[in-house]
Amino acid sequence: MPGHTYGNAMPPQLQSPAIECAVETVGYLREVLQYTAPRFANHGWARMCMYRVADAMDTIGRFVDEIAVELERVGAERRTIRRLLKADGEHLRTAHPTPVAGLRLTKRGLRVMPEWLVHKVWESLAFVMLRLPVMLRSSVQPRNALWPGRCLSPMIESMDRLGQLANLFATVHVDVLDEHMLARYQQLFQQRPRVNMPSPEGHRALRLGGWGNSMVGPEHYEVRLLVLLAMLNERHDQKWWMGGNGELHPQVRNAAVGTLNAVEIELEMGDASPRHRLTDGEWAYAQAISAALRGRLALAVPSCDEPLVSVVRNLFDRAPAGIHL
Repeated sequence: MPGHTYGNAMPPQLQSPAIECAVETVGYLREVLQYTAPRFANHGWARMCMYRVADAMDTIGRFVDEIAVELERVGAERRTIRRLLKADGEHLRTAHPTPVAGLRLTKRGLRVMPEWLVHKVWESLAFVMLRLPVMLRSSVQPRNALWPGRCLSPMIESMDRLGQLANLFATVHVDVLDEHMLARYQQLFQQRPRVNMPSPEGHRALRLGGWGNSMVGPEHYEVRLLVLLAMLNERHDQKWWMGGNGELHPQVRNAAVGTLNAVEIELEMGDASPRHRLTDGEWAYAQAISAALRGRLALAVPSCDEPLVSVVRNLFDRAPAGIHL
């Protein structure tokens, strides 16, 4: 088998973990986003943001490890796997954050997330949100012999960006929290370095069939979330993501963050409405996305139940045109 191909498409036993990875990751990002709102944040925002950023990073890491196991199974050499995983350049969470010159913050000053940090968080969450549908599309394409790199690259970039965000949270709190507390908040002992992949944990995690093959309908949360990701994918082509300064274009970042807020609206139950933490503009934008979602569901998802893997394949292979966020 040529070194650059690994079959004609992602094997079925990996498609279910791909969907599970996307759904779980969005859930963690959604929770981090909540703590950027002054009306929602309190003295616990640092702990919860570090927990959930670490959870998102580890969720993606488990999926990446499962791909590494599959590559090993079909005969890829370790050095080839390390190259695909970009193991030599990974950005791990760190136990020893380095204080930034001139940055000295107090517990009182950090009761609410600083505004400059809010924008850093938005940028990082949008960065990951935009890459999830790229991975999903590559995972379900029926003829994509280059699927390992096209699935791994956006996920590895996401892991590294989340690692940088975790480091930033720790740096901001290096004068406020002791080293032991920071290590616990960052879940340092759970991280799975890519240099060790494929790992025994990856071998144990790999399974046949499973979650993505469950029967679903348009009302299911997973379907609604994946439709939102498909809409985001259609709205913004990869080549238009970044500006000359290396940051996301504002409209792209806003669309990704707005999609996360729209997930909140779709989930709202009783007193859980996100209205109290969104500005008027954010609320209107998220509502518009939710309205587009409801129109899209009728077009994209059959009325009869079918496996979630099939729903995702339909979304990314035959997506209706003309839907805009």
